[in-house]
Amino acid sequence: MQNYYDVLNVAQGASEEVIRAAYRALSQKYHPDRNPHNPQAHQRMTEINQAYAVLSDPEKRHHHDVWIARQALQAQVSPELLARKHSPFTTPPVYLPTHQDSMITLNERGHGWIWFIGVAILIVMGIVWWRLWYPVQQNQPVSEKATVVVTAPNGHQFPLKAAYVTGYPVLRQRGDNRILVDASSLQSPVFAQLYELHDGKFTAIRSFYIPAGETFIVPKIGDGDFSLQYQRINDGKWAVSDGIQIKNTEASRKYQDIDIRL
Repeated sequence: MQNYYDVLNVAQGASEEVIRAAYRALSQKYHPDRNPHNPQAHQRMTEINQAYAVLSDPEKRHHHDVWIARQALQAQVSPELLARKHSPFTTPPVYLPTHQDSMITLNERGHGWIWFIGVAILIVMGIVWWRLWYPVQQNQPVSEKATVVVTAPNGHQFPLKAAYVTGYPVLRQRGDNRILVDASSLQSPVFAQLYELHDGKFTAIRSFYIPAGETFIVPKIGDGDFSLQYQRINDGKWAVSDGIQIKNTEASRKYQDIDIRL
């Protein structure tokens, strides 16, 4: 999907009059009658019509604004928030003489020592391999276990159970809608943030931690457009849920329980 404000060359907060004027000016410039042999003008006119059809409709324009805000959110919410890059454990490089090098050395030392030196080299190589490789295989799980992240991006430790993370604000508590975040299918704990669209951009209103295989309920949610971003602690990968829109619950007092399965 394109940013239709860019297609019409107007600002995102442009008024209906500005959008209409931009559409008329571009329509006159790229109208097929004025560009009968220009296929690019035809394509441009199609894009202009699509953009105006969306931006001239309040409901469609709102959904387009939400889409733009979600794109901006996904661009800014990145591994910097929880930059924990764990390199896989690797065995230090060890130089062992090649078969050709060994044969050259043996030939230079004379035939009387060949079998003795050859057996000695094989024994030494076997000991080196055993001492360097076998312990690594046994200790590798311990090394991986030691790299588990225990602190949030703000430096505070994660709680011992599913809960808000200390140091992050709990904002916009209104309404009695509840969002159940279900991480029961994940093998990794997650750090999650619930964002709400406010003044044209998504703002984090809740930040919480969920142990692997558990759930967490975010209470006191009102009407609005929301997005959930979360990061698997074990591998640092970020994901985003589908958009969440809650409408007409505060006025009607018919609140909802919304499930989000990670």
